Amino acid sequence: MSLGWDVLQQFQIEKARSAADLASSKIDGLIARKDNTKQELEELTLACQAMWELLRDHLGFTDDHLRAKILEIDARDGVVDGKIGAEVIDCPHCGQKASTTKPNCIYCGHRLPSSHVMK
Repeated sequence: MSLGWDVLQQFQIEKARSAADLASSKIDGLIARKDNTKQELEELTLACQAMWELLRDHLGFTDDHLRAKILEIDARDGVVDGKIGAEVIDCPHCGQKASTTKPNCIYCGHRLPSSHVMK
């Protein structure tokens, strides 16, 4: 019985090692994705700052103008939460209420307009 028990224990140990190796590999992948996402966020933040400074310096907008526009856009979905949310609009083709979470109207299939260029 001892030999059978040893074989079973060895099998379970190898199974646990395999699971640990797989988990470690997944963690490494997630860390790489996080790092890439952080880099992309930094680059987008830099680009947004550069665009804002061009608008401010060449067209005379103020930081208050920017803050007001950010608040306006944030509130379009009825919730001020720091996120661009979906809008409910009338489909220009069939007139049904449609959400801009989908690119096409779920009733007629036509493309929906969006006031969000970035999304």
